[in-house]
Amino acid sequence: MVTPGHVLLFATAFAMVGITTGLSLEGGSTPLTIVAIRSVVVVVIFAIYFRLAGVSLAMTPRERSIALAIGLILCLNNWTLNESLAHIPLPLAILIFYLWPAITSIATWLLGKERFTWRSLFGIVLAFAGVGLALNVEFTEAQTRGVLLALVSAVAWSCVFVLAGQFFAGRDSRPVTLWMTVSSAAIFVILVAITGDWTLPATTRGWVGITTLPFFYAFGMIGLFVATTSLGPMRTGFFMNFEPIATVLLAVPLLGQSLEPIQMAGAARVMTALFVFRPLKAVKGET
Repeated sequence: MVTPGHVLLFATAFAMVGITTGLSLEGGSTPLTIVAIRSVVVVVIFAIYFRLAGVSLAMTPRERSIALAIGLILCLNNWTLNESLAHIPLPLAILIFYLWPAITSIATWLLGKERFTWRSLFGIVLAFAGVGLALNVEFTEAQTRGVLLALVSAVAWSCVFVLAGQFFAGRDSRPVTLWMTVSSAAIFVILVAITGDWTLPATTRGWVGITTLPFFYAFGMIGLFVATTSLGPMRTGFFMNFEPIATVLLAVPLLGQSLEPIQMAGAARVMTALFVFRPLKAVKGET
């Protein structure tokens, strides 16, 4: 039986995705190399797991085409987030990335998919104010690029979330996720072949990062599938908000990265906003 404690473990696994990516970059690998390896290995793990679990991967040609198309946006999300880590600390990149719930709320209002609520508006203001506070420090040109890349990643993930909800609401998300990942992995392999950007780590820490990265990601994703089925999407999403907290906590001992006091104050606001976005009934269980 899946419990909230299990979901916190899955959230920590996602936090470790960022940590192991940081180790890989620290070891001399490149963002494109890292995300290409991660995507290809994850596709293999998903395929094996879904087969062993007896998951039906049947989709109509139209559904598969849509999933593959959304995978192109997922590809942008993956690359920009990984590229941002080459320029700014992991905790700051994740903090900016977690603007995606606010961006998604704005998008669903504009599209008429969800009803406007003052509570959500408060969460949006709080999230953007928190990031604004976190950015209230001196940045080099390269760091500014990292901030923009992390913001693009947040927008891209919001697009993936909205489009997946639009076309696949109410159906098993596992085959959709597999085909989106296949599309993303194919693009990264092609980009590596075209650019010749293939640089493996040159340190032991880097190799530990790049070899464990896909497994943390796959474990987190598979756990998320199971938890969503067992606990429901809202309750699972509520506890998954532990991911940015775990990232900030783990980045200090494992990567030696931390935020300035004013940035920590901003981080606290963003994390508070994440909980504001969750319906209160998600804490008690869905009805």
